[in-house]
Amino acid sequence: MGRTKKNKPRRRPHRPHPGRHAVTATAAAPIAWTPLKQECGCVVDWGWSRDQANPLAFRDWYVSQLSTPCPWHTRPEDGADGAGLPDVLTVRPEPGVRLHARKATGDRLALGAELAARLAAILDKARQGDTVLLDDAPAGFRSWLIAKTPDPARAWLEHELTDIILNQGRCGLPRELLERLPEVLLAPPASPQPDSAACNVCSFSAVHGGLLCLCGHDWSCHPGKAADGEPCSHCACPSMQHL
Repeated sequence: MGRTKKNKPRRRPHRPHPGRHAVTATAAAPIAWTPLKQECGCVVDWGWSRDQANPLAFRDWYVSQLSTPCPWHTRPEDGADGAGLPDVLTVRPEPGVRLHARKATGDRLALGAELAARLAAILDKARQGDTVLLDDAPAGFRSWLIAKTPDPARAWLEHELTDIILNQGRCGLPRELLERLPEVLLAPPASPQPDSAACNVCSFSAVHGGLLCLCGHDWSCHPGKAADGEPCSHCACPSMQHL
């Protein structure tokens, strides 16, 4: 008589544990880093990613750190002593915003010192008044700002902060070009500029026929090299792509 096969017990369907939720894996947005030499002399690489902060929130935070010590040299009266902190940190300056910090190394040390000096210089001019601040702008650019913006001094300051912080010190357009800005740049742009444009470099590039990303912003508004796949400083574009 043949042997009969026993029925295997049915497995109970998996049910998630109460209080647990299924998590869908998504690729984390890359972090764009900008170093800064701070009050204590240390250079901190500050970073942001588009899914944790917007570029303007990062820019404002970066400016505020120029006159403060680094997290690892925070004085006890300001909070907890930072001597025991790890080398890589996350910072929450306000609800819904998360920034990153790490100790700078290598050529980032020199860049952080350079950016701190440039930032201190432009902020000092801003404190002296609009006239002093605008005197630092290239003549052609200054004329464009006066003709096209309601607050040219503020527009120039934001342009400089964008170059120093979001573009890591790189100028979107050479100063020589801005000095000789032709009248043709005062004409309407040949191609419409995205509503999300956050700096005048993009507008100039659109008018002048410069190198634009598929997102419509100037290539320099992507913090790194084209091969790095870094995001745009102004929008959710994840990687620089030329038209």
